[in-house]
Amino acid sequence: MASAVPLARRLFLSGAAAFLCQSCGDSWVKDVPQAARSIFSKGDDLKFTRDDIARIPYASIAVRFDEYSQALLILGRYDGDELDWISTEREVIVTRRGRLMKTYGLPDDLKATRFLTADPVGKPIAGASSTAPECARAIDLEPRHFDGIVIRSSFETAGRDDVTILGTALPTDRWIESNFAPVLDWQFRNEFWIDRRSGFVWKSRQHLSPRLPPLEIVVYKPATPV
Repeated sequence: MASAVPLARRLFLSGAAAFLCQSCGDSWVKDVPQAARSIFSKGDDLKFTRDDIARIPYASIAVRFDEYSQALLILGRYDGDELDWISTEREVIVTRRGRLMKTYGLPDDLKATRFLTADPVGKPIAGASSTAPECARAIDLEPRHFDGIVIRSSFETAGRDDVTILGTALPTDRWIESNFAPVLDWQFRNEFWIDRRSGFVWKSRQHLSPRLPPLEIVVYKPATPV
């Protein structure tokens, strides 16, 4: 019987596995053994230093679900504005300017995100106004085959809330996105810590499914200079 996993996804994960196998031969993996961890690992949180991250020749993020410990994901590839981040267990999350767009290898997966209006996330929305434009998007979820779920959201700022990452304090405002998906009767809140100057998202907590807790994402090494 043919695999139920779509061909495009199988090819993507095969490419991710090849990338990780090549990476595992690099010296940084031996030097930084904490990197070999699944998103669903249990145990202590990551204890990286800035020097540890500097030894890793890839952009990187730390992610965690509420009940699990942090895991390090490294940048596997670019696809335009979309960045594919990969764990050692072939779990993948895809972001665009800080927005969670897709996932692979999780109990529930965000198969696709399509914006129906402009997305203010990842742009310098901080400033005199305490609100940002409302937006709408449609998402597809696996494995329950929920396709075209429309989510409408609005933004408001919670004010200055600097974050410290690897010992460095970063000037950020915390923005709260209130979301509602009527067809699922699903209400949830995302949070973004956004650089006040550039609009870069240094940290976020984002929901991808009604059945999973929010995923926290912290950028350790950006893919491009900030």
